[in-house]
Amino acid sequence: MMKVQQKLAPKIRDVIETSNHFYQNLLGYKPEQTSLQFVPNSEWIDFSQQKGLNANSLGIYLPRNQKAIIQDENHMSLFHEYFGHGLYCEQSLSGRKLVDLEKKLLEEEKQEFQNGRFTLKDIQKFRAGNQTFQELDEFRKQNLNQYETFAIWTEYLLTGEFGLKNLFGRKYDSLQEQEKEAVDSVINFSETHGSLATFYESGLARRTTPERIKRLLEDIYGSKLEDVKFALLYGSRKEFSDIDVFVVGRNPQESHSDFLDVKMQSSRDLKKGLENFDVRILTPLMNGKFIFGDKDYVEKLKQKVLSQLITEEAIKHNLKWSSRMQRLKSENLGDDFLRNKFEGYSQTYLANALALKQGLRLFSKKDLLSYSQSEKLIQLKGGTEKECN
Repeated sequence: MMKVQQKLAPKIRDVIETSNHFYQNLLGYKPEQTSLQFVPNSEWIDFSQQKGLNANSLGIYLPRNQKAIIQDENHMSLFHEYFGHGLYCEQSLSGRKLVDLEKKLLEEEKQEFQNGRFTLKDIQKFRAGNQTFQELDEFRKQNLNQYETFAIWTEYLLTGEFGLKNLFGRKYDSLQEQEKEAVDSVINFSETHGSLATFYESGLARRTTPERIKRLLEDIYGSKLEDVKFALLYGSRKEFSDIDVFVVGRNPQESHSDFLDVKMQSSRDLKKGLENFDVRILTPLMNGKFIFGDKDYVEKLKQKVLSQLITEEAIKHNLKWSSRMQRLKSENLGDDFLRNKFEGYSQTYLANALALKQGLRLFSKKDLLSYSQSEKLIQLKGGTEKECN
């Protein structure tokens, strides 16, 4: 029986190496802080009793130690504990908070019991009155479903990579109906949008490169990208911020989600926006990283921006949009995200209008806001409505 199993499933060390390569290529990282311990089958029952685990389990992940412990060389346990829980705790904000709370509690327990012997009841009594434990316990309850669902989806993903879907099928059949529904939802999302989008939707860090975002867009939009003239990656590009993409073309629809913000422009609107030095077009065009499309066309557009005349119409255009954004802000005071978004655009449009009036071409939000702080914007803003009418 063992010979048959070894023939059907790749050796565990090869699986780890191949999986690490898969994650590094797809996400730009792999498990790095998580250690891995194998416990032989013959020792698992004793080990489980010592750790207070269910002897029927095949593994466990310890966030406070960032260690995955699995029974013998079990592939499903490796996928679930090491690559599922391990990556989630390393590369998601929720996972990192879980680790931080666990480590904080560990230090407080060490401090409490450093001077003597203690029992399990002593620990339970300490935790009952400990604020960190209460916060950790509540946080676990709130995030348990996402934590476990992500690990089960990881099993689905990696069993597919290694031709071991039969193992996942048996795991899936053992799930409760509520668990199946949660897993089905993630699997359906991954089949529609691709693996990369699923990692990002699950809250994992987004280490963006033009190549990686090209794959993301191809997974989501498919053949609709055929009519795209070019796509640019811009914005803060922080690990847990949404991914900002500027697209000029016809078919792809704008996308606004927790991880992706695609701004779509037609060629006609692009031309008009460039003539008016519109902030929402100039910022991505002049600062964005090229993803795909006609690179020569993008360079020609940049040269046009640098050489064209600054007109009174362009200044009025930016003043008008600053005023509009202020009105949108006032209409969305109850939504922090939209209020801040419209306020930010209002400020940059206003700063751009003032800069253009002085004959300056500033293309980044940082430069515009820095410039605006040195000018008396209140006076200009006071004349906004008058100049826009």
